[in-house]
Amino acid sequence: MIYTAKYMHQILDLALPAYDELFQDIDISNLIENKGIIYFWTDKDLKSRELEINIRKELGVEQQLLTPHEIHDLEPHINKIYHGGVLYPQARHTRNPKKILMKLFDKFIKLGGQFLKEDVKTINFSSDNKPIIKTDLKTYNFNKAVIACGAFSKKLTDQVNEKIPLDTERGYHVHFKNYDHLLSRPVIFLNRGFGITPMEQGLRVVGTVEFGGLKNPISKRRIQNLADNAKYLFPELRKHEDEWLGFRPTLPDFLPVIGPSKKIIKICFILLGITILDGRWEQYQEKL
Repeated sequence: MIYTAKYMHQILDLALPAYDELFQDIDISNLIENKGIIYFWTDKDLKSRELEINIRKELGVEQQLLTPHEIHDLEPHINKIYHGGVLYPQARHTRNPKKILMKLFDKFIKLGGQFLKEDVKTINFSSDNKPIIKTDLKTYNFNKAVIACGAFSKKLTDQVNEKIPLDTERGYHVHFKNYDHLLSRPVIFLNRGFGITPMEQGLRVVGTVEFGGLKNPISKRRIQNLADNAKYLFPELRKHEDEWLGFRPTLPDFLPVIGPSKKIIKICFILLGITILDGRWEQYQEKL
């Protein structure tokens, strides 16, 4: 855990400045909120929380310990089941990730970028080691290529003889529409390993992890577990209105793969998308 935290901190510490640079070119009015994130727990989980707090302290992460009274002042609608918590004031969240993505996409197109939606079948190489990419529609010749397909990347990394031990974590999501007024910021209940974020679509509840591959069907039991956990914190919630499963790329040490291939310099990998939840690194992909 300490090893992973140390190296991930070096990457995550650059995330907010990197986003700020991107956001200089698009209008993000009413899409980003700078209210931090709250992690909270019951007294049954105190020892594990102390370890995480100390690790983040060593890394210089800004954090503010919260009493139950302070948690209630910040988020008065949460059921008072907690005994302590931490506020991370530098954290931000988006009200609608798809809208931000589409703004960045439109900017990319205006700057002369091209977007093709095709199914990549194979990667081969020319005599001078440049990638030749064959899709379901056409064959392309490039000077360099980047593999950034998330959990679906392994079929391509295997083709360039990089035996990356990539697996798939499956994370579950549900929405309770028209209840976003119950929260001001994202919260994570660490005892049960799930989080809730207020968004334009309502309250988004996320959590649970399973190594289930890319083809197995959704687990209704896990969906119901998320819904029940949300109602434990907010008894006024009624039936959720949508649910889905996200695929997250993951490796044994939970660190990302970023950078050029060791075997083919014309290929680069970007396999990441990582946050912390319940003392471990987990990859989160928003529903877009």
